[in-house]
Amino acid sequence: MKSTKTRHQLFLPEEMSRRLEHLAASSGRARSEILVEALDAWFNRRQAPKSDEALGIRLTRIERNTDWLRRNQALVWEVLARMVRHQLTTGAMTPVNAAAQAAGAKMFAELINEIADRFAGKAAPATDDPITRKLRSLQ
Repeated sequence: MKSTKTRHQLFLPEEMSRRLEHLAASSGRARSEILVEALDAWFNRRQAPKSDEALGIRLTRIERNTDWLRRNQALVWEVLARMVRHQLTTGAMTPVNAAAQAAGAKMFAELINEIADRFAGKAAPATDDPITRKLRSLQ
């Protein structure tokens, strides 16, 4: 079954006309077939920005979420490392008394304050601890 086609008159600059003629001769295709293909590609590109723009917005949101997750994951690892080190250093075989509980409560409050600051996006405090620096370098 043959499709119905409508004739259109088209005026091309000389250079473009030569290029079209050369492409038709070298590819063995009709000039009108090449023009239909080119016009179809142009129409498709004109419709693409809407979907490309929406895709770009989604990708930007995904990138922001990934950055947020990466930062927070690094913070969780740092907190876990500090807590394990503290537990191994001070928790083993230490008698519990009021002074030790007060010191532990103070250190815990400082850690929670720092975690809250870091989740809020504030920079990590400087440290001389090589393990903490290594963990932070993984971000």
